Amino acid sequence: MKKNIVFLDSSTFPNHLKFSKVKFPHTWKNYKTTSPDEVINRIKNAHIIVNNKVDLGPNELIHAKKLELIALTATGTNIIDLEYCFKNNIKVCNLRNYASTTVAEHAFALMLIIMRQIKGLEEDIESGLWQKQKIFTMVNRRVFNLYNKKIGIIGKGSIGKQVAKLARAFSMQVEFISAQNLKKVQLHKFLKKQDIITLHCPLNKDTKDLIASKELTIMKKSAVIINTARGGIINELALVNAIKKKTIAGAGIDVTTAEPPKKNHPYYQIIKNSNFVWTPHTAWASEEALQASMDQLILNINEFYLGKPRNLVI
Repeated sequence: MKKNIVFLDSSTFPNHLKFSKVKFPHTWKNYKTTSPDEVINRIKNAHIIVNNKVDLGPNELIHAKKLELIALTATGTNIIDLEYCFKNNIKVCNLRNYASTTVAEHAFALMLIIMRQIKGLEEDIESGLWQKQKIFTMVNRRVFNLYNKKIGIIGKGSIGKQVAKLARAFSMQVEFISAQNLKKVQLHKFLKKQDIITLHCPLNKDTKDLIASKELTIMKKSAVIINTARGGIINELALVNAIKKKTIAGAGIDVTTAEPPKKNHPYYQIIKNSNFVWTPHTAWASEEALQASMDQLILNINEFYLGKPRNLVI
């Protein structure tokens, strides 16, 4: 029997990627994007849903009577109602460890841009300020090393560990804390010590607004915070206010609560600040990681139907 496979948001991956072979009879339908009102019609005959960021809850999944597997093209599972899937024997698998290197490198790119004031220095050249100097250099902006700085990594998964590896190469002082069952008193004690905070934990009920106004106030005024994990772990309005009031020294952000963000998103208020860097959820998307993710996706699907399921969430 052929299995019907639908990919709900294939445009989240570039066309030039190579797909491995699906090793069982199947049909495969790509949809570049899928809006909420298109979901039910597209999944109703699917045995396998391939999905990156389309929300799938009970109202949608109840119509997918043939559904056997949801194969995620990412690690995060917050877009899927896992309780419904568990109760209805729908298996869910995700991708793991495919983006550890690229996300860690991106986190460091954000750190360096802020700590070395790259954005501001480029502005100084563009405005003609450097050209007006009577000496060879410019020392009008305070630039800092990563060397010997204390970096606090929230999340002990593969990405957090890769960040730690790079941090040690910069001779930074590394400290981990797990977001799981994290008490506020523990978090606050941790935040007070760090020069740089970088987030590498999932978004869930325990981590939503994990970093809000209180936490930003507790941090050093010289501290920088990086989020390449999920939007919503940092309260966005609180971060904007902290940057405006110089409560912290800067922030590097790759994720937002709504993606893509609307024009009234609070980050647009500070997007031109030299101590704020914002990238469009691309930390995961190096060429190497993109291809690795597709390879792992097809492997997950093939192994499931060979009776050797891997990377199952439920």
